[in-house]
Amino acid sequence: MGLINDFNHTQPENKAEATVQTVQPVALDEIKNLTREDLARSGLTPTKIRVGSRTPEQAQQALGFKSRIPARGAYAIPYFDLDNNPIEDQGMPYQRFRLLGLEEGSTLGKYLSPKGSRSHVYIPSSFRDALKNSKVGKTLVITEGEKKATAACLAGIPCVGLPGVYNFKAKDKELAVLSPEITALIEQLQKEDAIDTVVVLYDSNGWPMEKASAPRNAEEFGQHGKLWSLGMGRCALNADVHHAARKLAKLIREMFVGLPVAAQWMKPDLEKCTGPRGGQYTMLRCKSRGLDDALVAGQSSEVLKTIAEAASWASVAKPDADNEGFIPLGTLNQGLYVALWSNRSKNLITMPGKDLSNASALTLMVGNSYLEKHYSKIDKQGNKSVDAPRAAREVADACSLAGHFNEADRVFGTGTWLGEDGDLVVNTAEGVFRADGQCIPRIVEGRKALYIKEGPFPPPAYRATSNAEYRAVVSRIMSSLEQWNYAGGTAASAKMVLGWMTMTIFLGAMTSRPSIWLVGQRGSGKSELLRFIKSCLGGYMWHTDMASESTSAGVRQMFGRSSGPCGLDEMEKDNTDNVNARSERNTNGFLSLNRSSYSAGSDVRKGTADQVGKVFRIMTSFCFASIADPALEPADLTRIAKIYLKPLQHDGHIGKPPAKLSAEDAAVFFWGTIQRWQSYQSLFAEVREHWLSYAGNGESREVDTFGVLMAAAMTAVDQNVSNVCTTMGQALPDLMGQLQEAREASKESDLILDTIAAMTIEVLRPETDERGNSRINRDKMSVGRAMQTEVVRLTKSPNSTMVSEEAQALGNIGIRLLENAGKLYAAIVARHAGLSDLLKNTRWRKDGAWTGGLRDVDGAIRNHPVRVSGMLRKCTLVPVAALRLDIPDTLFSGDDAATTNNVVPLIAKGEAKKPEEPTPPAPKQAPPTFVVNDPTTPLLDQLTKIIEVPYVDLDA
Repeated sequence: MGLINDFNHTQPENKAEATVQTVQPVALDEIKNLTREDLARSGLTPTKIRVGSRTPEQAQQALGFKSRIPARGAYAIPYFDLDNNPIEDQGMPYQRFRLLGLEEGSTLGKYLSPKGSRSHVYIPSSFRDALKNSKVGKTLVITEGEKKATAACLAGIPCVGLPGVYNFKAKDKELAVLSPEITALIEQLQKEDAIDTVVVLYDSNGWPMEKASAPRNAEEFGQHGKLWSLGMGRCALNADVHHAARKLAKLIREMFVGLPVAAQWMKPDLEKCTGPRGGQYTMLRCKSRGLDDALVAGQSSEVLKTIAEAASWASVAKPDADNEGFIPLGTLNQGLYVALWSNRSKNLITMPGKDLSNASALTLMVGNSYLEKHYSKIDKQGNKSVDAPRAAREVADACSLAGHFNEADRVFGTGTWLGEDGDLVVNTAEGVFRADGQCIPRIVEGRKALYIKEGPFPPPAYRATSNAEYRAVVSRIMSSLEQWNYAGGTAASAKMVLGWMTMTIFLGAMTSRPSIWLVGQRGSGKSELLRFIKSCLGGYMWHTDMASESTSAGVRQMFGRSSGPCGLDEMEKDNTDNVNARSERNTNGFLSLNRSSYSAGSDVRKGTADQVGKVFRIMTSFCFASIADPALEPADLTRIAKIYLKPLQHDGHIGKPPAKLSAEDAAVFFWGTIQRWQSYQSLFAEVREHWLSYAGNGESREVDTFGVLMAAAMTAVDQNVSNVCTTMGQALPDLMGQLQEAREASKESDLILDTIAAMTIEVLRPETDERGNSRINRDKMSVGRAMQTEVVRLTKSPNSTMVSEEAQALGNIGIRLLENAGKLYAAIVARHAGLSDLLKNTRWRKDGAWTGGLRDVDGAIRNHPVRVSGMLRKCTLVPVAALRLDIPDTLFSGDDAATTNNVVPLIAKGEAKKPEEPTPPAPKQAPPTFVVNDPTTPLLDQLTKIIEVPYVDLDA
């Protein structure tokens, strides 16, 4: 980009303002000349560096200043990344301004950045060319200033510039943490195998000089008119420039283990002088000398030599006592275990206090340099060693004084989490970052959260991502997802998959974590789709195509206290072959884990053999894949969105699956999504507000599953909040099938009743053969069939004097049919050994487990005393209509043919129009029989008497 000359000059708004101004309006040509003059001092021209001339008014507006800028003009320096894309800050392309012709007495610096902006790394447009034609090998040079970096690149030295000597830190300058942009830049160059050494090269005013031989006029050029001591008899003109270079080199070494890094300064421009008596001394020609000054002076060989020498003695990170040691956190497990933070490994360590006496373990925790500095001892022979017992005692004592250490909801592994201030915190292997790339410490005094390195699949390292990059990657993902053949509408299904991927990036911060299930026949490409999803999430997602051989316990232990998504292929459910019984158990285990992780918000503790216990944080979400449509229980239907795939159409040739995303694109997708957390929250709030208007009545969990996926997909495509209702109206018709399936799924009470009705019982039928011999015929039938037979018998033959064998069999499992307030009920005993044994292979096998589920039956009466098998027992009275028995319609006629209000008619219409003529009551017998023969008594009372007859063993 060349000089920009299309601007409109604006006059002062009033005369008073004009009288204040001491700088007269400057013509654009003059500003261009001032720009050329300034660039020429660094050996540059407007064609070699991207700049744009600005009037004072334009600069004032771009910088966000309220008052005028006391300068004759300025030029803007735009910033670009490695791929030549503009770097954005506050939603605008970032640029710095160099003021030209500053007024005398002005307190403004020569270089200014827009208000509220962050520091960025300046990458010259010629940087890539310098890498290809480097004169310093694979060495990356970091200096201060855009012009110096550009001049170096034009001279064949790969160099980037910082806005200031201390602008390598994260946003909070009090934190000694490397800027995420520098981190991402070095990571990328290492991946490309473009660099193997880093040299920090600052100006000569940071050069360390011996005090005894310092130039005579050094104090004159020193900061604030004096020399600054560096210790060991050395000094510098500007201590900040010296210490900043060393600090930057140290942070890079610590971040990139094994990468040689050196801090160096340009040599001062000295003039040798001879005194009146012939003595030799030196004088400084200038206050500071940068590498661009040397290049302009034709001293490129000196610059190359300085860099080569620094690279030759560049060092990697070495342990020292200052960055080792520990932070005591407390004790746990009744004071027998210690908890501390290891400064060396930057991680949480808990271990038995007795193990502290192990010198090796102690060294691993706090570092040998720290032990040698603080716990050295010398024996009588003068041999130096570490007093490990004393160190162990002091470590244990420090942890004990710190009090009890409570791990609950405090320790977070790798993944995305919700910070204490409501912002996202991303814990990666390289560091802990906020959404804007600010790096924060893993442990801070007074902060509850500890961010440890535990986690098998950490998110990608921070990468600054522009809106243009993110949208391009999302567009590619969507176009790839739409290549599969979906059964439920391509656009809607593809967006559900995109929504799930987007949601998993927010995983640890979500209050609900829905899963998806890919269902498709062989040839539908579901496994390939799962692999493509894996590539989009990079190393952040765990994936296996051996789900049947994996266990939920293994997954739970693998993730520990971290968060991350799982992809499980070959999740065939409901395979009842004995060979695959283990596979079925594993599948059920994963579904149970999915239910737990759906809304988990705190730690889970599991007991261990050593009585210490293990802490887990179940925060994951699953992408299942199977051939068969899973028969999910109601609790799972509202937590899992099913996506159906049809066989791919090849049109005569076998096509290739879409190309998988590169690790770089996956990082762009991850961090671009992280930056849209606030957008997701706004979109989901809008979806929740209008859900019932478009989806109709349903469970609240519907919006927490399907609504979350829908809002997440909108987030990825940068959907505007104002268009949410339109999008919902278009997408929900394709989802209504699943919503309706979940709504129509049986309740827990229906499942219990259906299960009981399907169980098989023995009905004992006494028989006498032709010779008069008695025997018992054991007839097997379902409980439902037995109840159906009994209801039909009572309805068809209300005056029967016998109790049926079916009624006796039902009594053996704690079930009786009785009339209460004109309605027929099935009384089910609250706790009964016979029924518990009948349900032994179900989840209600525990004695009485079925009672809680029956509370939701419409019209049920709980804790009602009923005499069953001769004993008065507490029962749940379930209306017979709720049993959904197949009662023949021919038993009823007219208006009674249909049951209403859970009432089952006990007699056919017309049977009780008139009582029969009175007849003498049957004589009482001992023991009592089941005969009740009093036609004057109402039929319901007769049935009641039949039911209340004590238990009689028909086999006796």
